[in-house]
Amino acid sequence: MIFSIGFVLFVDSGCIKKDPESKIAQVLLVHLSPNAASVDFSINGTLYATSVAYTTQTASTFTPTIRYTLPYYTVEPKPGSTIAYNLTGTPTALASGTKDLEDEKVYSTFLIDSANKLKVAIVNDDLSDPTPGKVKIRFFHFSPNTVPLDVSIQGGTGKIFTNRSFNDQVGNAEREKFIEIDAGTYTFLFTNNSTGATVYTTSSQVLLPDRIYTIAVRGFTGGAGTLAIGAWVYPNKP
Repeated sequence: MIFSIGFVLFVDSGCIKKDPESKIAQVLLVHLSPNAASVDFSINGTLYATSVAYTTQTASTFTPTIRYTLPYYTVEPKPGSTIAYNLTGTPTALASGTKDLEDEKVYSTFLIDSANKLKVAIVNDDLSDPTPGKVKIRFFHFSPNTVPLDVSIQGGTGKIFTNRSFNDQVGNAEREKFIEIDAGTYTFLFTNNSTGATVYTTSSQVLLPDRIYTIAVRGFTGGAGTLAIGAWVYPNKP
């Protein structure tokens, strides 16, 4: 995978450090369509990354001392910005979306769904610090043929996310938001909202204090190998 980054900018306590004269936003890209080809990533026609493949990484692959492992790209904020995932080496957009990119705001974008139904999900990232010693976490349902899910912690009581269906944060900003839980080592259970049957169990995930994480279900129910249903866990603020 090859990334092209003009310069790196860090986010601390939810604020973007910048020259007071400049206006900037930050945008993350994540390829989460299991059967789609590698893509190039552009914003308003400017190419930011090439040959980006399906992402299968989990939190255990990341080193907490690195501020960002996947890149937040620094861009000029503009209303009606076009965010495109193009077939690698071509100007042909496999999927694109439009977002008003605002000054000092941070966003995540996801290429989702199956190869013949590709779409871009764009969400707002609140990277303000959690309560000291706590963890901020959120959940997205990006498995297109999987039933609505509840998410709970193995050995815990209650559910931390309930009745989440595919791409349901569209039109519902509440489902983009993070919640707070205690730091710790967790195994997450994705269960069928209607029957309670376990659909997927994650590996053990170490969530460190004062960090921010996104967890998503991706892949396909009934899929095999890299197409199988699974979890993607990313530290937005490791």
